[in-house]
Amino acid sequence: MGNMQVIILFFPILFIIHDFEEINFIQSWISKNRYYLSEKFPKLSKKFIASFRYITTASFAFRVAEEFITLL
Repeated sequence: MGNMQVIILFFPILFIIHDFEEINFIQSWISKNRYYLSEKFPKLSKKFIASFRYITTASFAFRVAEEFITLL
């Protein structure tokens, strides 16, 4: 098996591992870093930080699943 085939086979596996970690820690990370992000990026925070409080683990997992299906 060539190097490119190995990379192609490992991509979905690495994607799942990476996003599993994000799904598990998204809510705690947002609540912990909300104020830091609003200070660091004041213009973006007006648009995005307010919507962060509505992100749940289930809604984020659904978005990740959409990306995964699209990439496959």
